[in-house]
Amino acid sequence: MDQSEKAVTSIDGNKIEVTVETDRIRVKERIGLFGGIAFIMGAVIGSGIFISPRGALKNSGSIGMSLVIWALCGFLSMVIGLVYAELGVLLPKSGGDYTIIKTGIGGIPAFLISWTQFTVTQSGGRAVLALVFADYFCAPIFGKCEAPDSIRKSIAAVEILLLAITNTISVRLVSSMQGLFTCFKVLALIVITVGGFVYLFQGKTENFNDSFHGTTDDISIITLAIYSCMWAYDGYTNLNDFAEEIIQPKKNIPKAIIISMTLITIIYITTNVSYFVMLEKSEFLAVPAVAFTWGERVLGPAAILIPISVMCSVHGTSNGGFFSNVRVRFAAARAGHLPEVLSFLHHKSRIPLASLFLNTVFSLVMLIPGDIGELINLVSFVGFLTNVLTIISFLRIRYQRRNDERNEDDFRIPLFIAVLALAICSFMVIAPFISNPKIEFIYGAGFVLSGIVLYIPFVYFEWRLPCCDNITCFVQLLMGICPTVLDQDLDPREDKSM
Repeated sequence: MDQSEKAVTSIDGNKIEVTVETDRIRVKERIGLFGGIAFIMGAVIGSGIFISPRGALKNSGSIGMSLVIWALCGFLSMVIGLVYAELGVLLPKSGGDYTIIKTGIGGIPAFLISWTQFTVTQSGGRAVLALVFADYFCAPIFGKCEAPDSIRKSIAAVEILLLAITNTISVRLVSSMQGLFTCFKVLALIVITVGGFVYLFQGKTENFNDSFHGTTDDISIITLAIYSCMWAYDGYTNLNDFAEEIIQPKKNIPKAIIISMTLITIIYITTNVSYFVMLEKSEFLAVPAVAFTWGERVLGPAAILIPISVMCSVHGTSNGGFFSNVRVRFAAARAGHLPEVLSFLHHKSRIPLASLFLNTVFSLVMLIPGDIGELINLVSFVGFLTNVLTIISFLRIRYQRRNDERNEDDFRIPLFIAVLALAICSFMVIAPFISNPKIEFIYGAGFVLSGIVLYIPFVYFEWRLPCCDNITCFVQLLMGICPTVLDQDLDPREDKSM
């Protein structure tokens, strides 16, 4: 689309206004339905299926209800994913939820979410993955006995430090490792699913007798089961990262989300069925590494392949997430909502070392509690709260742009889908407090609100500590990092050749 812009230039001291014809182009649509499905499935299927089944069964109370919750979470992920997909069209900017919330409802809620993600959510997620890595590392050594907590946490700490070193060396190294670890992940799921169904077809169904016996009627406990399952579905919102590049988005975006999430739900349910075929409910809840215990029953001496595959899957998931989290931090730092030094990049590798360092420190701190279930509850609670604010932002942005012209092919959802997603997510935020709320939810709510104490003086009033500039300078010199410049920061009238 051709557009004209006015600029002022100076010739021999005289200011002259000139009109410059500019040509603006759109992102090329080049990703089809299959590509969208593959991207979502690759982003969602990770370590969660090896972590969440135990928490889902423990909190639902029965095998039957845990399978129902897995299916329910698949549907919920579809609904929220459709909202995020349209947001990718309405607001194609980096920064994820932070940018969406800041645009839709303002800086304060955006800061609170960014602050909580920065210190709790993302670091808590990495701590969970590191602890799972440690559990499967210890499983062949300690068998059915739980490894000493000090050993678990030491192995988890080494895993986090290894990830930090890997991300410091090279971004190319990070991306090249992903393909290999994805293969291990898929291999483990195929082996578990096929192996369990072989026994199922041979008539081993006794563990499914009276499968709903013991189902809890406490809504707060059911919520915890949903939290566990939704951890495994994390990544369903990633399609909005490239929504503008989807071919025929009106058709292919909803198809990609519905098909991929349906396939993922089937994979998750069949994997859980395979677990239950070989393990009774009491055994399932007693062992720290369910997949390895399953492997001992089915594969015999070859069971060692299962923890190796799970560790590779967990490492691959952590490896990608460790670096991608910096995008939100970068956007928040550029907006003045976090220390500016977090947006600085290394002068050669272009790696945000300051953010990477803090990622590592906060992740190590989150290992102190050492309880995977509590960390998942904390991270999931903040995640649903973030979804609530993001969906409210979506509704406000849609209303503000109701009269704007939009491309006929732009993806657009019926409003009732967004309202349904908002109602479900709001319920998931409130439900844990209905009866006997766990301490991690109180901590989570308190930590979000505590961000106001920082926002008012340091963001709203723009106070700066006297030593802030000296610390920034010291960190720059120590890490070899420097400020970045975004395209929108450049003056269009500036001569780029100078």
